[in-house]
Amino acid sequence: MSFEMCDSAVAACVARLESYDIYPDVSPRSLYVDDVEPPAKGSVVGEGILAFAGGLSPQHQEDAQHAFLFASLVANRQYPLESQGREWYYKFVEVMTNAGWVATQRFYDDLSVGGNTVRMDKLVLDILASVVSGIALGSATSALLLRVVDSAITALQKKEETLTLFERNLLEHGVGGMAAGTCVEIDGEVSMMLGTVRFIRRNSATQVLFADWNSREVKLYKGESVFRKVPSVVERTRDIIIGRLGNHAVSKIEEYEI
Repeated sequence: MSFEMCDSAVAACVARLESYDIYPDVSPRSLYVDDVEPPAKGSVVGEGILAFAGGLSPQHQEDAQHAFLFASLVANRQYPLESQGREWYYKFVEVMTNAGWVATQRFYDDLSVGGNTVRMDKLVLDILASVVSGIALGSATSALLLRVVDSAITALQKKEETLTLFERNLLEHGVGGMAAGTCVEIDGEVSMMLGTVRFIRRNSATQVLFADWNSREVKLYKGESVFRKVPSVVERTRDIIIGRLGNHAVSKIEEYEI
């Protein structure tokens, strides 16, 4: 199924996109140059970790990173409290749609876990696995996508500077949640799959990844999302998003080997 929009619908998306507010840059935007990279890379994007399957063009990867970051920053600005996780999630979905990534699946609900401890890095991967398993991608493709994201999260533990960037991105907005996702292109259509975990803490923990959290001291929620890229909208919104992101497109995104 191909997703396209008429000119009036595209114009409406552009107008809504231009109305959103994000936190201002702390410094002027520098030139952002994206070299052609091999597929075995993960990327920290704001409070998310994105990894891409082989064969996805650098332009698709950049569009996904920028839309995700912009939507996150808009949601952070409007709903900065940990208790506003549901509102945050649906604002994120709204902005993604107006950026040219139509939500074909969206779900947000309470999340219960067994045991006395929980690992956020494991939890978000489990949520993403649920998203991927619900799409008719074929077992081999599904396994590949999950393996790529798992590798990206695992590799991040050994990348001290990149991990520090990720934790800093989280701390700027109260440590209210994180996401892990990936993109794939099938028959010329690009899809982004995201697993999101939002949480309300009863402690002052600031380390999110690779740490055991007491499950009795945190209230958990999950978001499951699938977005389809609409080229006719993205072509109109790409420069707007890059301009609005400014230096955030450099300071909050970092790629690394996996």
